Amino acid sequence: MHEDSRKDSGFLNECIIELPQVQFDPEDFLGFIEQYEFANYINVYGKGTPQHTCDDVRFQEDPLIQYYLDVFKDFDIRQSVPESTLTNYPKKTRLTGWLVKCDTTESDLHMHRDANRPLGIIFPLTFPQSVNLHKSKESGISHVHEYKPVITILNTGSQWHSVSKSPNIRYQVQFDCYNSWDEVHELINTLNKV
Repeated sequence: MHEDSRKDSGFLNECIIELPQVQFDPEDFLGFIEQYEFANYINVYGKGTPQHTCDDVRFQEDPLIQYYLDVFKDFDIRQSVPESTLTNYPKKTRLTGWLVKCDTTESDLHMHRDANRPLGIIFPLTFPQSVNLHKSKESGISHVHEYKPVITILNTGSQWHSVSKSPNIRYQVQFDCYNSWDEVHELINTLNKV
């Protein structure tokens, strides 16, 4: 059971931003799922997770990915590596992103805050899929965010989140973003022209 956070929109405003003003069709990305190989994502503690990622250069250089990276060109997008921390960001290089497969058919993705990226810009590709938001490390699930076919910014470095066990494997494209939450709110105004 989770709390009804509709009464606490301030909490949600610190966790999630949806960007319906940026045109996005998940169907355009689904061919990537069969085209590329995934490797298990190892967390900062050296342990495997239910997540598998692809950072193949061909994926990163695909015209569709490059188009959306250009849409977010004013954002500080870099790709983290397992050694990255929130105080030791990866050096700024070319814009890049991840193809992510999350398989929680056997176990959930435990509650955590991302240790190596402040924000995730998420393109959900398959549905249904959701993320659990927690107000603190000690709290239960405060809100379950059901992804829609809309680009979503998740405050992954500051907010506790998890993914519950599910019979559905979910796929996303994700850009690691190194702006602060306040900076992102300001940058979103530049997207209104897209």
